[in-house]
Amino acid sequence: MAMSLPILFFALLELTLRLVGFGGYPPTIYPVGNTDAGTVCITDNPGPASYFFANRNKPGSLNSYSFLMPKPKGVFRVFVCGESAAKGFPQPMSLAASAFLEAMLSDVWPDRKVEVINLGTTAVASFPVLGMMTEALEYEPDLVVIHCGNNEYFGAYGVASLHVAGRSPTAMRLHRFLRSAALVQWIDGLVSTPASDDGRKTLMEVMMGQSYTAPHDPLRDAAARNLRANVGEMIHRCNERAVPVMACLLAVNERDLAPLGEDNVSSLSPENQDKLRSLIASGEARLTSDPAAAAADFSAAITLYPDHARARYLLGRAQYATGRFAAARESFQTAIDLDPMPWRCTGPSNEAIREAAAAGGAVICDLRQAFREASPGGCVGWEYMDDHVHPTLAGQALTARAIVKTLSTLTGAVAVRPEALDKLPSNATYARRLGDNPYDRYGVAHTIRVVCDIPFFRKTNPEAFERFNQVCRAFEESHPPEIVEICRKWQNPATHPGAKRPITGMVGRALIRMNKLAEAESLYEIARRSVPLYSSWNLEYNYFMLVCRERRNGGLNESDRALAAECIARGRFLLSHGHSESGMAERYTGRLHQLRGEWAEAIPFLAAARPKVTGTDLVAVDQALVMSFEKTGRRDEALKLIHNGIQHSGEFAPLYEQLLAGLEKGGSTAPPAATSPADVN
Repeated sequence: MAMSLPILFFALLELTLRLVGFGGYPPTIYPVGNTDAGTVCITDNPGPASYFFANRNKPGSLNSYSFLMPKPKGVFRVFVCGESAAKGFPQPMSLAASAFLEAMLSDVWPDRKVEVINLGTTAVASFPVLGMMTEALEYEPDLVVIHCGNNEYFGAYGVASLHVAGRSPTAMRLHRFLRSAALVQWIDGLVSTPASDDGRKTLMEVMMGQSYTAPHDPLRDAAARNLRANVGEMIHRCNERAVPVMACLLAVNERDLAPLGEDNVSSLSPENQDKLRSLIASGEARLTSDPAAAAADFSAAITLYPDHARARYLLGRAQYATGRFAAARESFQTAIDLDPMPWRCTGPSNEAIREAAAAGGAVICDLRQAFREASPGGCVGWEYMDDHVHPTLAGQALTARAIVKTLSTLTGAVAVRPEALDKLPSNATYARRLGDNPYDRYGVAHTIRVVCDIPFFRKTNPEAFERFNQVCRAFEESHPPEIVEICRKWQNPATHPGAKRPITGMVGRALIRMNKLAEAESLYEIARRSVPLYSSWNLEYNYFMLVCRERRNGGLNESDRALAAECIARGRFLLSHGHSESGMAERYTGRLHQLRGEWAEAIPFLAAARPKVTGTDLVAVDQALVMSFEKTGRRDEALKLIHNGIQHSGEFAPLYEQLLAGLEKGGSTAPPAATSPADVN
């Protein structure tokens, strides 16, 4: 009895804490609610965030997708599982490889509705990917694509990360299990405090556990071993469910980025250290003018210290310059494998994926080979990589096409007919179809500029920052000041208190103010596909897209009215399931009703938005309400709202006075497209 009492006490404490909300983990995918077509399920960040136990205030994230359960007839559902390179970072979700894949598969399978749901999450190693993929198996996938291996050192549950959590799959599983206990979570909440400097650091910096990994550090073997085990387990779980699975070998920037870490040559004598530095400096000075002589210098440096990652990389550059592409590729790969700060998928890690796929009978998509075949000299560089591991827009398309090409070698339900593959449009055509535009290209360049400005990155690869800084400056010099101001505002984290808004949506408002409606409409078409379908942002961007159409065409056609009705239905769904904290869902549901001429129906939504919004958002809602009151003969309520604004809105009082003047003249207060002036400010 004495021994059992403590056990009973902790069991009761665990149960009590679970009853008040502690214990377990939130899901990555969860059902939101029912519609006539089925249960709406969405992917969301609380599940992935649970793997970031050491920096809960700055976790990695995934994009939100929605789909129906049970799976509708005729739908082919693909889950892409991986890290930020799989997610499509730094591209918007509408231009990620998963978007290209969905478009291409829709073309090769015109009789199917293809859904590609991207679970790619920033800054996770393969263990969290395994957990998220396991959840996905409950949602009727027809194909799983595994794309991970870059973060085995520094991602969540990486072997050299802030989130080490053990250096073996068994230790990671035990750690994950223990942290699911309500008692552990309760105590952790009491004693833990967020890091004070996280707000000044990028996620890449936050994830660093150690900045130097020696050439023969056991962590290098542990990273490959963990990746092999976790990918193998993913394949095993897919096989158990009879779900076809594809494992990708990863491409990285080989040619145009030096090792990110700095070599430690303290084991050499001072004399040899000086000689090594002299040889490398000499080679770098002659790399452009005499690459053959530079190669001799680098080779001599490697003789002194064979594990010098930067010397290996520079030798590759010299070999590439002299046309010795195969030798250069080998040197670049060795440099990646020796990098003291291994942020790129190494050769052993790619071999671990290959071994896991072979053991589990999974098909392999060799992205590394596909990227090399498309790159000059067979060495991957800036043409297809934005930084060390994240593909450019062309690289996103290349990734998708390589996956489709791999499917053309298979049989059964996942098979793609070779002739259908051959008829696919060019990658550039798909990019235009999906919404390639100069503003997103600017956003990508700025995002990578920030990455390249991280101190360790800029120290070892200073030219990378200058490359993207020049792209940003060229854009800013060629666009009007109003647009540049918006783009710089988009860069400021304070502009995005939650997730980051698409730059296209912000520029679209500026273009409406400039009366460039055709361009604004095209940007809103892109923006609405860059945010979750079930979100207030999606309602907002659809609303403004339809505003542009109405102004340009003098009204909405039946297709436009049907789109507005679909958005209203989604808005009502969001509100009925509690997604209404900001008031934006109410606001734009009401505005969409107004676009359809449903003035009375708009009033309760706009009225519900009022207590939740402030500043110009409140002015816009009040102006919209005045329009509805006027259109429905409720002039007294309109006047009451206006006078309240004049008395209590401070700096915005003149806007209410203008509204009153318009109302007293007896003319309509509604500008074209039922939009109010504050809507686009």
